[in-house]
Amino acid sequence: MVLRLRGRRWLGAIVLACGSLVCGSCRPPAPGLIAPAEVSLGENLEVEFSSLDADGGIALEVEFTDLLARTWRGRQDLPVDAAGGGVVRGDDLFDLLASLELQESEAEAEIPPTPRDYNEIRYELRRDGETLARGTTRQWVLPPEVERRSVQPWDLAGELFLPAQGAEGRPVLLLGGSGGGMAWARRSAALLASEGHLALALAYFKAEGLPDHLVELPVEVVDRAVEALLAQPEARSEAAALVGYSKGAELALLVASRRSDVDAVVAFAPGSAVFQGFRPPDFPVVASWSEGGEGLPFVPNAYDAHFFETFDGMYLWHRTLAQHEAMEAAAIPVERIAGDILLLSGVDDQIWPATLMAEQIVSRLKRERFPHRVRHLAFPEAGHGIAAPPGEPLTSVAQRLGGTPAGNARARARGWRALVEFLAAPSGS
Repeated sequence: MVLRLRGRRWLGAIVLACGSLVCGSCRPPAPGLIAPAEVSLGENLEVEFSSLDADGGIALEVEFTDLLARTWRGRQDLPVDAAGGGVVRGDDLFDLLASLELQESEAEAEIPPTPRDYNEIRYELRRDGETLARGTTRQWVLPPEVERRSVQPWDLAGELFLPAQGAEGRPVLLLGGSGGGMAWARRSAALLASEGHLALALAYFKAEGLPDHLVELPVEVVDRAVEALLAQPEARSEAAALVGYSKGAELALLVASRRSDVDAVVAFAPGSAVFQGFRPPDFPVVASWSEGGEGLPFVPNAYDAHFFETFDGMYLWHRTLAQHEAMEAAAIPVERIAGDILLLSGVDDQIWPATLMAEQIVSRLKRERFPHRVRHLAFPEAGHGIAAPPGEPLTSVAQRLGGTPAGNARARARGWRALVEFLAAPSGS
């Protein structure tokens, strides 16, 4: 029999366990820490501690090893209740994980050639330099119960993720941002598959056989991906949902506006128009996207002398969005989307003004009397890095992309929950 004993209640527990107070072999229980052995990223975490002196001085120290073998550390002082125990759960634990600091510079970190599928979280309960108890959680980013397979023979740089128990949810196509490849899309697709969806992660540039730069990329690649997804035997719908992040959100909205077989769009940190492409070092003035071999109408970057003196990206973006005629000509016709839309943005986005552009999308939909549901969630203390579940360190994300670690963590928690609920609801409900 195992007894879970707490602080000053140990005496009564000894009476129950031993039947007598006069028992030399009975001792106060050692301090304990209970944490889940395994969770998925975003799944609610809880750490319980017990059998402590209620006078305090207790801290929870956390060491986090991420998919790329980088180490992050941090600590939090713990209030101990009158019974000598307590629990750290939910937002408080996500806030602690978000605040962890990288222990080496990103340039110094030795990145393994193949990332792991999980993070590892190690906890230590400490007082005055002494370790009282330990625990470990394996946090799956690509859950092992999810099936993975290629999308051959569709000639796509993509990976399909299927729930272990069968796909009861929507077919979902995921499009990452301007970093290219499909690292974000793979992680998100795997986690959505664990929620019951048939999910396809697609790379549309910076992958084998694809262009290296975000310049006049053909939207037909995404068209083929939608068709491939809906052709899978596990697809239980004649329409797909698109989920995009940043430039991938711009692309998702654009493709959805052209296809009747897309009945839902989720856009994290979205763009409201087709913008200029990105190919350093010459930076040609051409569109990001093309159709039929021709670049689509686009909004050019509004460079001026001040930008080249400061390289202030947000200054440039606000100048670019102020080109009203170009914005109207290149605006994504979101009113043509045949289903519901969920927009998510961080108000302190330091990559581009996603909240402003999400509001432009909402205004256009209202003006055009859009018949479907539209919702915009704007998170005041968050930046560009909101398109993931909570549960990972976010200090470097806040430094590079805006917001605070805690603000980004709470935006991720609310945003991911909103995404899951949105996809679970029938279109038009």
